[in-house]
Amino acid sequence: MPNDRDLFAEEQSMVTMSFGDHIEELRTRLFLALIGLVVGVVLTLIPPVHLGQRVLTKMEDPARIALDKYYEDDAQRRIAEAKKAEEKAPPVEVEFPADQWVEQLKKIAPELPLPSPESVKGRAIKMTMGSDKGGQIRLIRDLESRKNAIITLGPLEGITMLLMVCMITGLVISSPWVFYQAWAFVAAGLYRHERHYVLRFLPFSLGLFLSGVLLCFFAVLPATLGFLLEINAWLEIEPNLRLSEWMSFATMLPLVFGLCFQTPLIMLFLERIGLLSAKIYREKRKFAILIIVVIAALLTPGPDVFSQFMLALPMVALYEIGILLVGNRRPRAAGHA
Repeated sequence: MPNDRDLFAEEQSMVTMSFGDHIEELRTRLFLALIGLVVGVVLTLIPPVHLGQRVLTKMEDPARIALDKYYEDDAQRRIAEAKKAEEKAPPVEVEFPADQWVEQLKKIAPELPLPSPESVKGRAIKMTMGSDKGGQIRLIRDLESRKNAIITLGPLEGITMLLMVCMITGLVISSPWVFYQAWAFVAAGLYRHERHYVLRFLPFSLGLFLSGVLLCFFAVLPATLGFLLEINAWLEIEPNLRLSEWMSFATMLPLVFGLCFQTPLIMLFLERIGLLSAKIYREKRKFAILIIVVIAALLTPGPDVFSQFMLALPMVALYEIGILLVGNRRPRAAGHA
């Protein structure tokens, strides 16, 4: 915009949106975003692809892998403990009545030339036995027979989780359209010379969202579940993962990560429209970290500290990246807004 042009006069010439206009704009954008979400959900249910069912199976993989590793490590630990107990166990001397011993042997192998039970009555047979090796075999069979599966506790739990996964998958599929509607609503409240930031930031916003979702699914979820199962092993409790609890955890946490990855872009956007600056971001860093920790505690779907830490740490890093982006951006050229 030329320097000799009056910004205030330009904005005065525009029609100012009232509060009711903003509400109407919000309603329109929500309706359009909902249509995109419905289309995305329908795409996950179309046969023969059945994308929702495939995503559900794929989302169970981190839990199954973590359970397999847990049971394998637990089996090795128990077998090692059984071997140590065998090595430390002293030999045991056992004494049998000879007549009963011979009588039982005759029943098993009558062709053997054995004396009659009456001829050895009153005598005893002494044997020295080591520890029970058969106990180790039974332990191994017992460990191998444990079923490493995700369970359901109700007849409707499976279909409910399938519909929830289809909805989340549909949201990811329609995320370009949904994000466009969100940024379009923001643009409706901006000045004309600020609206070009919306189209400029939209691709980066979508990329950050998908990056947060993928990072959480492939890195944070396995690490979090492995940590929680290690606590079970320490407490000597065998875990059973319920489908609804796992899917709630595995769907909500990636969405939270994707939304939180918008932090540096929002910081840059607020600086570009003149609301905040890099100096303010630096001065309020300690308050920002406190707010991030509180948000991580509220948004993570579980009481464990590990998942909260895994969300708070990237958010703090993203906040610092936002400060770098704001502080290192190029100054506006003369004659331009």
